[in-house]
Amino acid sequence: MLTQFAAFEIEGYEYKGLNKVWKGKLSEAKASKNSIKIQEAQNMVVLYDSLQLAHKCILNSFYGYVMRKGARWYSMEMAGVVTYTGAKIIQNARLLVEKIGKPLELDTDGIWCVLPASFPENFTLKTKDLKKKLTISYPCVMLNVDVARNNTNDQYQTLTDPIEKTYATHSECSIEFEVDGPYKAMILPASKEEGILIKKRYAVFNDDGTLAELKGFEIKRRGELKLIKVFQAELFDKFLHGSTLEECYSAVASVANRWLDLLDNQGKDIADNELLDYISESSTMSKSLAEYGSQKSCAVTTARRLADFLGDTMVKDKGLRCQYIVACEPMGTPVSERAVPVAIFETDTEIMKFYVRKWCKVSDVDIRSIIDWSYYNNV
Repeated sequence: MLTQFAAFEIEGYEYKGLNKVWKGKLSEAKASKNSIKIQEAQNMVVLYDSLQLAHKCILNSFYGYVMRKGARWYSMEMAGVVTYTGAKIIQNARLLVEKIGKPLELDTDGIWCVLPASFPENFTLKTKDLKKKLTISYPCVMLNVDVARNNTNDQYQTLTDPIEKTYATHSECSIEFEVDGPYKAMILPASKEEGILIKKRYAVFNDDGTLAELKGFEIKRRGELKLIKVFQAELFDKFLHGSTLEECYSAVASVANRWLDLLDNQGKDIADNELLDYISESSTMSKSLAEYGSQKSCAVTTARRLADFLGDTMVKDKGLRCQYIVACEPMGTPVSERAVPVAIFETDTEIMKFYVRKWCKVSDVDIRSIIDWSYYNNV
């Protein structure tokens, strides 16, 4: 397994090297203002960046694979060593970074941090071949020296003679940090509760104001409220506004207040179909409705109610997309039992009134009167 893993890893490094080569060619093309070469270089950068990322994703999945029973290389010992070693490397990196800067976010395979502007960044080394230069990242080298010192395997063995079964022993350390950035800003949301940290939820911005990385936010997830997605999309655009923290907060607050007003005035300034579009949630059922049995969820309730007015044939297969809103009635019942399918509001008015009264136990079937506004205010 290790041989195949190493070969696959080397292939990923080759794509990474080619990506750097084409980034260099892109810089040259931009300097010469040759639009054809610029387009060609941009295409190749995207290609090799994608191939490198694909290799990285597959490599990162090996740990999860070896700990699953039935895996070709199943080994809980290997999974345990990987987990422990990775955690120790990140912990040591944090201790090192704390001496010179401030750690912002720790992940299983990396660390986000702030370093002083005066801290050394890149060094270009001259080689004997005057045409070639070697540029190194000082923070990266600093971390990798620490990794090599603590994690080099001095007993690594490579099979040299398959017949005689002889091995060559040498030192090996293939674990290395890579540096991304520097970036203009990193936004980390605070928890609603004091002393509790939110993990893997942040937005990182490039110097030109574009998003470099977005993790953990609803805007990236399928099925989440469109209201939250649109709100977050507008919000991220405001985080770089202003020259002080107060001005930044003011710009962000203006967006938040506008969307809170929409909920506070119960969407009176927008049409019904637009309101439904903003507050509806969706979920795709992985099984048929019958297979869920007595389970309770918003999706299951929605599916049952779709079957109620469209017929059982609608829910006999898996993959049903359930789009719903949460009603305020019947009061006292769980949220999972108050899901109303959006499709009912697209049918004939009399049919809609009949089923909404049946499900919600209300006489007033106006959409704004049946919506659970407190639920949406707390989402």
